[in-house]
Amino acid sequence: MNDLQLTLLIVGGGGIAAMIGYNWWQDFRLRKQASERFGDNDQDPLLGKGAEAPALRERAEPGFLSDTDSDSSLLPYSLSDDDQTLNNALAEAVDKRLFADFIVRFDEPKDENSWKNLIDSFDNINKKRIVYAVANAPSPADDCVWFQASPFEGLANQLRASVQIANRKGAITSIEFSELVTKLRRYAEDQNGELDFPEMRDVVAKAETLDQAAAALDTLLGLHCLMPEEVDEIVSANLLNQAGWIQKGHQWSLSDPSGVLASMVVHNAPGKRLLSFNIDVPNSIDPVKALGEVVTVCHSLNEKYGAPLMDDSGRTLSTQAIEGIYNQLIERVRDLNDSGFKPGDPGSRILFS
Repeated sequence: MNDLQLTLLIVGGGGIAAMIGYNWWQDFRLRKQASERFGDNDQDPLLGKGAEAPALRERAEPGFLSDTDSDSSLLPYSLSDDDQTLNNALAEAVDKRLFADFIVRFDEPKDENSWKNLIDSFDNINKKRIVYAVANAPSPADDCVWFQASPFEGLANQLRASVQIANRKGAITSIEFSELVTKLRRYAEDQNGELDFPEMRDVVAKAETLDQAAAALDTLLGLHCLMPEEVDEIVSANLLNQAGWIQKGHQWSLSDPSGVLASMVVHNAPGKRLLSFNIDVPNSIDPVKALGEVVTVCHSLNEKYGAPLMDDSGRTLSTQAIEGIYNQLIERVRDLNDSGFKPGDPGSRILFS
């Protein structure tokens, strides 16, 4: 090894040693300053390992409480899920086949006053329901807990408007969708929030498909019993009461413990009285049973007072015709069950509203 190589080796080794020494001194100086300011603690801040940790102290959140203030409602952060579930009702589950979700996420938690006017002024769109819910979790995760938006105690980070996309008024249109987005977007801007909504084209297409399927399944069965003029109205009313029909105002209804079966309205005209029975097949809890009850009560009226059973066209129904109606009704009920919208189920009552 010549003199030049030896000199370079000495100089390089010295530089490395100097750099290591400098880094050690800097680390020693910073550790000493931290120890003077925060105290000694050998515990690893991430893993919690090392020397025995000092006694745990309660975490203090930033705020402006005085020494005597201890009211948790004054804390500058929203209530936890556990706190809010004590006083708030869980939101009703919405059928994703029938509803589209529009979600407003607030920059800061809001109370019920911030969305009360929105709910009061915009509870439906063309007779299609809007169901509101709130969550006090800031995350957009689907598994967060949703509460009824009104009444609601505490603070919420999200407001969800679940909009029905189809009913007997038809499918939601692009104009109705745009109106909804405009209204909710204006609200979100006023509340310093952000609106998250689905693609209009997808929602409208889904709504139209659903509407076409519902139209093919929708059935309203009307049967009529023509009462002679000389039969007093109280007589037919007593017979209906005995058969389990209940009068509310001008309308009668027949129910069982599971729900409504059929309804009836009395039409008075000079020289006649028409009892018009209606079976709303998708909304009836048991349409076949409802038809049996209607035929039975009309048969009793016919035997006692000569009141024939007729269809919507005014034609008297024979035994064979009634049997044909039974067979058609059974087939329609089967189609509804196969479609996933069983008569009388909550989803069916929403779609065929």
